[in-house]
Amino acid sequence: MPRLLNSLTTLRPTGLGMTLCSRSAVQLHKVIALRRHSWRTVGSTSSMECSTQTRPYFASSGIRQFSQPVYPTYQAAQLSTKHGESSSAIAYKNLATLPSIAEAHFDLSKIPVPEHAQILRDFILVPDYLSQEEHDMMVEAATRKLKRALGKQVRYEDGHFDGVITRYRECSATDWGAGPAGSQTTGATEDMDRHQRTQPAEVMQSIKHEFFPPHWKWVAPHVLELEAGKGGIKPHVDHLDASGEVVAGLCLGSSAVMELIHERDPQKQFRVLLPKRCFYFQRDSVRYNYKHGIPIELEDHQFKGTVIPKERRISVMLRVGGALLPLLYLP
Repeated sequence: MPRLLNSLTTLRPTGLGMTLCSRSAVQLHKVIALRRHSWRTVGSTSSMECSTQTRPYFASSGIRQFSQPVYPTYQAAQLSTKHGESSSAIAYKNLATLPSIAEAHFDLSKIPVPEHAQILRDFILVPDYLSQEEHDMMVEAATRKLKRALGKQVRYEDGHFDGVITRYRECSATDWGAGPAGSQTTGATEDMDRHQRTQPAEVMQSIKHEFFPPHWKWVAPHVLELEAGKGGIKPHVDHLDASGEVVAGLCLGSSAVMELIHERDPQKQFRVLLPKRCFYFQRDSVRYNYKHGIPIELEDHQFKGTVIPKERRISVMLRVGGALLPLLYLP
C-alpha cells in the first residue's frame, strides 16, 4: 500500500462528490510525478487465496476478469504473501473487465491499442450484476429515499452550483451502510446466497465483499437521479476526499453512455455503455487521469453511432472514506 498524502487545496464540491479545479490538478500531477505506484505491476495469481461462490475465471496473464455469473468473495482475514501484500489486495489488483464484455460495452477506437489493456484493468464493468428483482427493489428503495429526503413534489434541479450536473435530484443513503465491509448487521456475509439480497444494505455489503479489500472504510452511499431525456453530467474528475480511491456505482432504471476524456490529452477519449442493472467502478489511471460524464443532449448520448434512449436513471454511488492518493498515472 503506498504512503498516503494529505488532501490538496483549491477543491470544489459537486453532486457526485467534488471536482478538482485546474490548479489542484496541476499540483496533483506534480506530486504524482515524484514516484511510481507499486500497484502498477500486476503479478501472478499463484499466491492469491480467495473464496468464491462459483469458480473464477483467470486469464493466462494472471489478470482476473469477470464473466457472468462469476463473482469473487475475499476472505475477511488478511492473509500475508511473500511480498507482504494481503491476498485481498492482490485479488483487487488482479481484477479486469473480460474482453467479451469490453467488445460489447466499450468503444476504445480513440485510444491507442497498447493502452486498451490498462483501461480494462482500471474500468471494471459487470453487466447484470443485479437480478431483475434486485434491481426493482433498489429502484423502489432509492425512490423512497429521495422522497423522504426532498419531498414528494420536489422538482429536478436545473443545474448544480458548479454547472457539472443538470436536471437531477440527489440525497445520501446513510442507513444503507458505511464503514468497513462486514460492519453492518444486515445478514450480508461473504457466504450469503446472492438471490437472498432483499435490502439495499445487503447489496452494498455484497459489493464490498466481492470486489474490494475488507479493511477499506466506506462512507454512506449517494443516490443521484437524472431526469428522463434531460438529465446529464458534464465531464469532471471527482474530488479525492469525497470519492476516495475508486468511483463506483450501480446503474438503475435506464442504460447510460459514459464518456471519458483524458485530462491532459483530450484526443484520447472512450465511451462505455452502462447497461441497466450493472455494477462498475473506475480506479487508478482511469479514475485520476480521465474526466467522466453522461452526455446531456440526447443526440450526443450515443454508443458506436447508435443513440441510446435517456430514460429516468438512478445511480447509487459507493465512496471510500478519506483520500487514498495515487503516486503514479502520468502516461
